[in-house]
This record gives sequence, structure tokens and C-alpha cells, in this order.
Amino acid sequence: MEPSNLTRRLKDLEDNIKKDFALLKDYEDALRDEDDPRRKGKYNRAIEQLRESANRYQQEYDQLHQQITGEPTVQMQSVAIQLQQMNSRLYRLSAGQKAIYENINHLRQGLLAYYDAGEKNIIFAITERLNESQITTISALLDAIESNKVSDAEMQNILPSIQEGLSILQQRGVTFPGSQGEIVEVINAPQMDFKHRLKVAVPIIPFILDYEGELELGTGINLKEALKQFMARPRLIGG
Repeated sequence: MEPSNLTRRLKDLEDNIKKDFALLKDYEDALRDEDDPRRKGKYNRAIEQLRESANRYQQEYDQLHQQITGEPTVQMQSVAIQLQQMNSRLYRLSAGQKAIYENINHLRQGLLAYYDAGEKNIIFAITERLNESQITTISALLDAIESNKVSDAEMQNILPSIQEGLSILQQRGVTFPGSQGEIVEVINAPQMDFKHRLKVAVPIIPFILDYEGELELGTGINLKEALKQFMARPRLIGG
């Protein structure tokens, strides 16, 4: 290969690596501050595309390196360093995301432990969409319900709000993950134990809160405020 062609290809490769490295840092910063699972998924997919690009850059660099006789040029060494930095950052990010995923998965399994096998099948897909904070909050509420730390009067206040919010979402064509028909059937089944119905309904709260400003629930119960009050009570955390 002509030296000028080699220099130009290396320059293009170097520019592409710099641009992707800057993007990677931006995505990493955004991902660190993001709680929404959907946007997190978007950033993770973008990072995966950068990982694929880094693999292509490495292959191109290796091909160019084979065409050089003698010692690597300063330009070749510079590109090699940038590739190493990008690969190292991708590796650290991957390791960090794996640790986060394992922690969230552990929390999710703890949440699902409140349900029997049939109920787990109904709400599993919903729990997959909850972030760490939501899982922690819902688990605390489930523990309070299971431990009879939420009174019958309180339960009978919050379930109608969930039912109404869900009904409005259905009317507007909004769906949430999971077996929606089965969930609605359980929540609205008057012959079933009230506590049982509320336990199945609780994981839906975050999805209803996403539309809180638009719903204007006729029950007069503010779900977000009710949830805050539940979590603020020492007896939900202690005993």
C-alpha cells in the first residue's frame, strides 16, 4: 500500500475511534443517571453498536499493521493506544452493567418470592420492566401487606385507585407487559381474597404513575402520594 493511502486510512480510523469514544462516554454518563428501563435499554443497545464498531476498528487496524514493514509509525502507535482505551472502557462498562444486572435480578427474584407459581407467571413480565428503585419500593409494600402492616381500610382505598387507573389506561389503548387479561381478571375478581388481589395489583402501580398527570382518578386517591406515605412510615421498614 502506498504510504499516502496508509496514512489516510489511519487518519480516518483514528477520527472514527475518537468520535465513537466520545459517544461512549456520553452514553455511559447518561446511563449512570437514567432510571427508566426503556431509555436504559436504548443506551445499552447504542453501546452494543459501539462495541461492534470497536471490533471492526480492531480488525482494520490489524490489517493495516500487517502491511507495515519495520517499526510501527507514531500514527500507528497512537491509533493502537486509542483502541486500547476504548476497549478498556467497554470492558469496564460491561463488567459494571453485569454487576448491576445481577443485583437487580436478585431484587426481582426477591419480589417474585411473594407470589405462588401461578401468580409469578402472570406478573413476571411486569417485574422485568421495573427499575431497581421501583422493585425496592414495591417489595417493601408487598412485605407490609404480607405482614399485615397495611390495614384493611388502607388496602380498600388503594385497590380501587389501581383498578380505575388500569381501566382508564385500557380505554386509551395503553398496554403494559405481562398477561394483561389475567391480571385484570384477578384484580377485579370479587370472590378472591382482597389481600391477594392487591398483591397482584401492586406491581402495576409504576406503570399507572407514568400516566398520573393524565388520569385524574375519580377516587380522589393520589397513588404517588399514597405510596410515599406508605414508605415514610417506620413500621414498613422496621417491624
